[in-house]
Amino acid sequence: MAEKDISEKVLLSHPDVFADCVNVLAYGGRARLKAEDMRLAPTESFLRGSKRMHNQFCDLSFYLVKQGRTVLQYILENETRLGRYQVLRKACYLGGAYRAQIASGTVYPVIGVALDWTRKSTGIPLNLHRLLEQNGAAREDLELVDEVRLPVWHMKKLPKEVRARFRSDMGFVVDYLNEGNFEGRKHQRICHPEALCEMMEALTGDRRFTDMVGELRRKQERKEEVIMCEYIDMLEARGEARGEARGKEMGKEIGENLLASLLSKLYALGRDEDAKLAVNDRQARRRFYEELCIG
Repeated sequence: MAEKDISEKVLLSHPDVFADCVNVLAYGGRARLKAEDMRLAPTESFLRGSKRMHNQFCDLSFYLVKQGRTVLQYILENETRLGRYQVLRKACYLGGAYRAQIASGTVYPVIGVALDWTRKSTGIPLNLHRLLEQNGAAREDLELVDEVRLPVWHMKKLPKEVRARFRSDMGFVVDYLNEGNFEGRKHQRICHPEALCEMMEALTGDRRFTDMVGELRRKQERKEEVIMCEYIDMLEARGEARGEARGKEMGKEIGENLLASLLSKLYALGRDEDAKLAVNDRQARRRFYEELCIG
């Protein structure tokens, strides 16, 4: 699970991919964020406990910087299993980020969201008041409690019209997760081949994606573009090669099982000479298979 989480972070840590995701999912496709304005932010923050400071880590964080000034911070969590107290985790991340602002003397909004990579509907509380109510708090006692809301984007349940807004490599990922292919982006250029391959394997378990990393890396080193249709051809060729190798392996295994069964029957019938003939003579072996109804 940790390796999968890291692979998801790598692709999203590219400013163009992160900005694209936020633009599509939070801003309806408007180019609110630009890659050149994004700066990676610390993922570690600190909160003071009853006796000492505690550190905590979010998955990914970016600053939005305009004219040298930080105007926003985004905190993103990749989740394959949303927990019931997810909204409290968000509150902790926000608290750590705002605490850092006190020390720096610069104040700006902090936005926290979660990406869900499963196909399951979430039944968790998506705001703090709802969580507290479920834990027995009276509504009248919540009037003075600050609300915290948790936006969750379900990456395997995105409508086609939403997916069509992606312009970065994340478009390949969401199309494949929702449709099982890359056909709608055959002529789109891949900007981060290695990170894309690693994320695709992490999400699908298909090793064909990472089998091609070396070849794609060499293309990048030669300053060659990789277009999705070319990538599809490479995937198909790799799948055919793997299927052929597996077919040969299965054929060999089946042949060995048939021969073992034949020899067992021949020896049981006291036909030792026929057993020796079956090992060395293919034609004789076929006759014995038919005679003894093997295979």
